[in-house]
Amino acid sequence: MRTLNLKSGLASGVAVAALALFPLAVAAAGPGTATSNLTNVTDGYAADSTSTAEAQTTAQFVVAPGSLTLNSVPNIALSNTNVKDIATAATTLPLSSSSTVTGATTYDGDGNGTLTVNDYRGSHAGWTLTVGMGPFSSGSSTVSSATLNLVTSKPTTDNASTSAPVALNIPQSTVTSGWITNPQTLWAAAANTGEGQNTASTTEASSLAVAKQPLISAGTYSATLYWALQNAPTAAPASTTTP
Repeated sequence: MRTLNLKSGLASGVAVAALALFPLAVAAAGPGTATSNLTNVTDGYAADSTSTAEAQTTAQFVVAPGSLTLNSVPNIALSNTNVKDIATAATTLPLSSSSTVTGATTYDGDGNGTLTVNDYRGSHAGWTLTVGMGPFSSGSSTVSSATLNLVTSKPTTDNASTSAPVALNIPQSTVTSGWITNPQTLWAAAANTGEGQNTASTTEASSLAVAKQPLISAGTYSATLYWALQNAPTAAPASTTTP
């Protein structure tokens, strides 16, 4: 019996020593993982004299996409001339000091000469703005040849990398199925540019060159400008349907 008690006492001493050296369980300190986290560690994460209890959570918000929009396009009011000037020589008409156009059949034009494109899609895909000009006419009378020299100001853009509109010489062109047949690219925003608001204005350097036309008739002549915004940095072929 004394031998058994001695062995039992030795075993108990070894067990106590083992517990001192190797605790039965160590409380989790975090941060959590997919399989072990604060949602399934019922005792929580423990902090002691040698370690901190750590956890990680998430802050999150959603950025909803917007649209690519054409917000303003300019009317082009040109200075007046007379039959003699056009009948005897080629004539250049500068912009008029008045921004008012009369007798126009289009309703989208901005009287301040402003051109604005907004891109809030968040796709950074770029865009292209084209423009073309139909023939000048006054009733049944037409202008045989005219070219609009369109010059815009340096734009204000939210993305400083966005390129400026280019100067264009836009001749009179034919209109098929309600749309111009050969528009030109005025403003192209490459990928990763053109985001936010983009605004430019026509400048006094713009003008209309009218060829000599002895048979010109008196009247108020108007031409339609066809503006098209496309959601890609390279313009697609001209539309053949009314947008």
